[in-house]
Amino acid sequence: MKLGARTYTQKLTATGALFVLPVLLYFVVLYWYPLISAFTMSFQETIPGLELQFAGLKTYKEVFADQNFWQSLGNTSVFAIQAVIANVVLALIIAIALNSVPSPGFRNFLTLMYILPTLVSLVAAGFIWEWLFHPRFGLANQIFTAVGLKPLKFLADEIQVIPSLAVINIWVRVGFSVLILLAGLQSIPETYFDAARVDGAKGIKLYWYITLPLLLPQIGVVTLLEIIFAVKIFDIVYVTTQGGPAGASEMLMLYLYNNAFRFYRVDKAAVAAVFIFIILMAFGIVQRRLLQGKRYEL
Repeated sequence: MKLGARTYTQKLTATGALFVLPVLLYFVVLYWYPLISAFTMSFQETIPGLELQFAGLKTYKEVFADQNFWQSLGNTSVFAIQAVIANVVLALIIAIALNSVPSPGFRNFLTLMYILPTLVSLVAAGFIWEWLFHPRFGLANQIFTAVGLKPLKFLADEIQVIPSLAVINIWVRVGFSVLILLAGLQSIPETYFDAARVDGAKGIKLYWYITLPLLLPQIGVVTLLEIIFAVKIFDIVYVTTQGGPAGASEMLMLYLYNNAFRFYRVDKAAVAAVFIFIILMAFGIVQRRLLQGKRYEL
């Protein structure tokens, strides 16, 4: 009996391993191998003939001494702060408003309207908003002019370009955030609100002491995902500005792309990739530590 049970268990284990193997190969080929290769190439330097040789920390020192790298890091930080905060706050407001809609059918219809922009490819979104934000022929300035406001340069101005890109990012991403937050809101038992109303809580206090504490896990997930998306922003920037004007919108991913495919400095691109990976991993760890154990605090 023991031998038969052991054989049956081994068969189950082997069968489970066969089912997991395709997914494991997918992650190894498309995630782990490129990650390990990037770490390896970051300790090398490009020599004539586009070959790589070991250089230790030389390439790191070169990248950290590159003014364009720090400018792209600053641009990415400003963009991420504007885009993430605006996205999370706006998505939370929209999700609360949608959750209060009494008709489920109408609520689902409105939710679908917010989700639709997330289905648009980032390249297409870039082209759409490049036309909307055109300084002379764009719809945005036509509306401003019609209501008596001064036209803006949007993507053609060094100060306005990052807020303009943040607006595009919000249009593309807010529906996804609304979907997650709305699901979290609908999972909160109504009995909590009933008990709070019995104790005299009403209005904004219900949201502050009931909704927000119970929604912290979803808010944390949305914030982390939006940070990752903001730090990795590339398609929209490449289509609309290509880092201009005067490098005012050059992001870390565009810095990586330019070094890899324009200047053929794969070593510097690898250093940028490692730096981005470390930043995102740090944000993930911090987010997990901050929200750990807060799920049921009221």
